[in-house]
Amino acid sequence: MDWQIVRDRIEMDPSIAYLNTGTSGLVPRSVHAASIQSRTRMHHNPTDYVWRSMHDSLWNARERLAEHLSTSPERLIFFQNVSHAINTFCLGLNLPPDSEIIVSDHEYGAMRWAWDRAAALHRWKMIVCEVPHFPYDEEQFVSRLQELISPRTRVIYLSHVLYTTGIVLPIARICQFARQHGILTLIDGAHGPGMVPLALDTLGADFYAANLHKWFLAEVGAAFLYVSPGCEDWIAPWQVSWGYCDDRSKPHLRNEFGSTAWIRPFEMEGTRDVTPWHLLPLNCDFIESIGYVALRERHHELSEAVRQEIDQIGGLRLITSRERSQRGGLTSFQIPEGMNGQSVRKRLWEDHRIEINVLDWNNQQFLRVSTHVYNTFDEIERLANGLRRILESSS
Repeated sequence: MDWQIVRDRIEMDPSIAYLNTGTSGLVPRSVHAASIQSRTRMHHNPTDYVWRSMHDSLWNARERLAEHLSTSPERLIFFQNVSHAINTFCLGLNLPPDSEIIVSDHEYGAMRWAWDRAAALHRWKMIVCEVPHFPYDEEQFVSRLQELISPRTRVIYLSHVLYTTGIVLPIARICQFARQHGILTLIDGAHGPGMVPLALDTLGADFYAANLHKWFLAEVGAAFLYVSPGCEDWIAPWQVSWGYCDDRSKPHLRNEFGSTAWIRPFEMEGTRDVTPWHLLPLNCDFIESIGYVALRERHHELSEAVRQEIDQIGGLRLITSRERSQRGGLTSFQIPEGMNGQSVRKRLWEDHRIEINVLDWNNQQFLRVSTHVYNTFDEIERLANGLRRILESSS
C-alpha cells in the first residue's frame, strides 16, 4: 500500500501534524466534495432536498453501512453521535428498580453521567469493574467482570476500545457469557468502526453504539445504534416527533422515508441537517479501498513508532498494551505527577502545530496519541522532538 497516495486522498492541512483522530478524524476529499455539493442542493431548494431526494439516499446509506458491518439495514438506527445514542438507550431502557448495571472504571465521563442519571431516576445500582493496569491483564479483567455478576445484573456496558488507554477489550467473549446469563450488553463503540473490524451480527452484542466521525472518517454528525434481533422492545425513543404514531404492523419493512416504522421514531427529530448520514457510502468505499488487514497493520506500525520514539525521551510511561490484539490506533502515556498536561498540549499546538489530546482520569493525566492511515513517521518524529523540548525546558 502506498500510504502517501492514501494521505493525498484526505482533506487536510499538511502543515499540521494531526494526531488526534480519537477526538475527530479527517475526512476523505470525496466526502468533503460531496458534502459541499449536497448542502448546496439543500440550500437551493430545501423542500426538494428533504422531501423528494433524501429518502432513497438515506436507505442506500443504511444498506451500504449495514453491508460493511455485516448486518441488515433494519438493525441500524442513525444518530448524530454516540452520546445521543447511549442517552437514548439509557432513558428508554425499561428495567425494574434495584437492577444492577455493570460498567468499567474507564468509561467515557459523559456516558457514565448518562448512566448515573438513569440509575437515579429508576433506582438502579451501578456496579464498577476495575480494569487491571498497568500492565493490562485480559484474563484478570474478564474474571473480575464475571465475579460481579449477580441475580440482579441486567446490563453490562463497556467500551470496545478504552478512550483512556487505547486497550481493545475482548467484547465477543464478554457478550457470549453475558448472553448465557441472560444479561443485556450495550457496547460503546466510539472508537470501533474504522479501527476494529466489525461483524455486528456475529459479535454477540445486543446493542452496539458507535461514532463514525472518528476512525471511520465520516463528517461530524454520523453515528449509529445497532439493535440485535429480539431486543427492540427493551428501548423506546424519548423524543416525540413525526413517526411516533406510524403504523407499526410491519415494523421492519422499508418505508417511504428511507427507514422503517420502528426506526423512524428514533431518527425523526424535526427538520435538521443529516447530510453526514447520506455520505456514508463514500466512507465505506474509502475504508474498503484500504481493507482492514492493511489498515490494522498500518495502525500497529504507527503506534509502535509512537511507543519507540517517546520511550527514548523518558519521563512518560506507556499505559497502552504492547499486545497487538489489545491495541489499535490509540497510544497513551502517563504524564509525570506535577506536570501540567494541558500546558504540554498547548505548547505542542502553539509551538509545533501538533494536535494530540490530554485526558484526566482518576487524578492522573494521560497524553493520548491517535495515529490513522493518513499519518506519517515524520509526524511522529516531530511529536517526539516537540515533547523532548517541552520536557527539557520544564525540568
